[in-house]
Amino acid sequence: MDRRLLDAAVSDHAAEIMHLASHDPSLLLGTTPQGNTCLHIASIHGHEGFCKDALALSPTLLAAVNSDGETPLLTAVTSGHVSLASVLLRYCRDQQLSEAILKQDKDGFNALHQAIRSGRRELALELIEAEPALSKAVNKYDESPMFLAVMRNYADVFEKLLKDPDSAHGGANGYNALHAAVRNGNSGGHTE
Repeated sequence: MDRRLLDAAVSDHAAEIMHLASHDPSLLLGTTPQGNTCLHIASIHGHEGFCKDALALSPTLLAAVNSDGETPLLTAVTSGHVSLASVLLRYCRDQQLSEAILKQDKDGFNALHQAIRSGRRELALELIEAEPALSKAVNKYDESPMFLAVMRNYADVFEKLLKDPDSAHGGANGYNALHAAVRNGNSGGHTE
């Protein structure tokens, strides 16, 4: 990756990206040794304006995957940039890039796993609404988004996942979402 582009992505200098791309549009597709594009770098830092400008010039950046198996959307979620993750999710939907939304990293976590793990309940609900198939994935620890939602006591996320009969329900060590509910003392909504 061109050092000027890397610096622009880290510093949120959107004007610099326009200048660089006007001279050499392919410059935007360069990567770091870890496979990060300028969109990954800007997503790590939460630079929404830079990301929008980069996508206006090269929408294909949405589908780029780094050496950890992350798309820019997954990078934004993992980095905790909820607003940016929502923007990237909309771009993916507009470009009909389901595979970019569904992408799992090297450990099998997808954007929904990461949203739940990091306590981003509203983002988790938005992700489920946008791409219900996210609920089918399990990570390398055999944890499904449903299992993680129950472990965090996210009843609203669990209920939304439960509406999809194809949602995975498995968890680590042979447990499942029901085991997690019992372990957490969830009553399952029953009153006495």
